[in-house]
Amino acid sequence: MTRAVDLTLSAPERRWAAGLAAAWSDLLYSPGPTFASPLEPGLFRASLVVVPVGAVAVRITSLVVPAFGGEVCRLRLEPVPALPHEIFGSFFEPRRRGRIWSLGADRRAAGARAPDEKGWYYEGPALAAGLGEMARVRILREHVRAGAREGAYGWTADRGLVFTSAAGAESLLLALPEREEHALFLPAVGPYRLLLDPREPATPGAGARELLGYGDRDDPFELTVGLEPL
Repeated sequence: MTRAVDLTLSAPERRWAAGLAAAWSDLLYSPGPTFASPLEPGLFRASLVVVPVGAVAVRITSLVVPAFGGEVCRLRLEPVPALPHEIFGSFFEPRRRGRIWSLGADRRAAGARAPDEKGWYYEGPALAAGLGEMARVRILREHVRAGAREGAYGWTADRGLVFTSAAGAESLLLALPEREEHALFLPAVGPYRLLLDPREPATPGAGARELLGYGDRDDPFELTVGLEPL
């Protein structure tokens, strides 16, 4: 392969990710118009903040870089020592919707308000019971080889984090190649389980390539996905 890109987590990011195998006091999100869609129930797009008990909060978004005529992405983790809780909604306390900025009635003065538009905030049951105690965190890593001969290229990217709770339930955070740099959060893995277990039968049109955003890539395009311990 003549050209390759490494988009794996840095050493500090790996430490922050490993530290999320702990008790969580909250899981926060940034509300907004792309947060949820009735066409994709159970999938949420946002900047996420995990608040471990007794530790610094960790913000999780997507790092998107242009490469090979398209875009490649991975998760990005960063500590948030001073956390403005009021601007975020909460998956643990759904009544907390966070704040969005909008223009007033006169279209001149901007102000912060709680969102009330459908799909802009979390409306499901509180997730504290299921996500409050994490026993394990693993990295979802993708390897891609594409092109041919002199035009061959590829990349390795840490696309997601797989969380396993103390009760054994799994949830997923996945990087998205979108300009908002949001991550995709799945409280229950659902059809994305194929990414965690290749033995899982694929739904037609929803294989690993489609789930990771590569359904329109021209062949040759070889994608492999695996789980890495922390």
